[in-house]
Amino acid sequence: MITGLHIDNFRGLRHVSLEELRRVNLLVGGNDTGKTSVLEALMLALADGSSISQLPCAFRNNQSDGRSDNGPDDKENFWAWLFYDRNTANQIKIAVDADGQQEVFLESRLVPEGQYQNAPQIPVLFRGPRPIRMAAQQEQELVRFGNNFQVVGHAPMKGFRVSRLSVRPSPPVLDAEKYNQIALEADGEVRFERIMREVEPRIKRLRYAKLPGTNSPLVFADIGLSRAVPSTQMGQAFNRILHIYAEILTSKTNVLLVDEIENGIFSESLQVIWKGLFAVCEEHDVQIFATTHSRECILAANAAAQERRKDELSVQRLQFVKGNIEAVRLGVQHLEVAAEMGLEVRS
Repeated sequence: MITGLHIDNFRGLRHVSLEELRRVNLLVGGNDTGKTSVLEALMLALADGSSISQLPCAFRNNQSDGRSDNGPDDKENFWAWLFYDRNTANQIKIAVDADGQQEVFLESRLVPEGQYQNAPQIPVLFRGPRPIRMAAQQEQELVRFGNNFQVVGHAPMKGFRVSRLSVRPSPPVLDAEKYNQIALEADGEVRFERIMREVEPRIKRLRYAKLPGTNSPLVFADIGLSRAVPSTQMGQAFNRILHIYAEILTSKTNVLLVDEIENGIFSESLQVIWKGLFAVCEEHDVQIFATTHSRECILAANAAAQERRKDELSVQRLQFVKGNIEAVRLGVQHLEVAAEMGLEVRS
């Protein structure tokens, strides 16, 4: 499990350290304090080359509208801005601690672009399983920022399987296909139903089915009515956890990145959502990093964590201090007082 994250000269983050991370990590703070940048730093440090090539549209809008061709627009208006103040002299460093040991280290270096004499120097991102100058034989060349910009394809860092979730609602048919894939495994349906009951206690059974005369399958929930209810008619909390759980199980994820986790969810459903998320994470040893702008989301996560009576939640507030962004972990007492007095916890 990731216990610490240290970021230098990445996007708007000059020097930021997030300590005492837990199974569920909630990133809070005002606008433009770097919450999404933390998720992008984790993707760069841990994900595979295919996922990294999609970084411009992973959490942000971009000119290429989600295409993965990494054209000049993305190079100039996204990738170049990975460097603090868009200055490649500011060396990017990202270090990931896992279980108290530094497991991953990423840094930028200037290297010759070609093999010929006097080749121009270009910035290149490298990463490895520890400070990479100590283990050069194991380092990976990840991104080249030369004239022929390139994201180099690599497997994810050993031991990490990263997924990200969009802020947009997921297609119910896709979630149904993923559920069916899981249901075919031994005890797959039973495991899925156990988690979903955390959100909807009335569930007796879940089924993958396509009704006669329809074109696409859905997940149907038997909740004790005269017939099973299609997922499209269930609540937002049900569908959000269905999507997250299906993604975790089908991709074998152990690190899940979610931007604006409260997006599209009514505040009354938030504590139920968090209850389901904590259960999913514990059962499948998953670690979540999520951003939020919602005070209600923060307090709901804390309430769900307190109900479980386990040290599973870390709330990290990113804030400006003398012109620079710093991370401060909010303790349980701070959150409890904020809930009782209606105090702001985001900034």
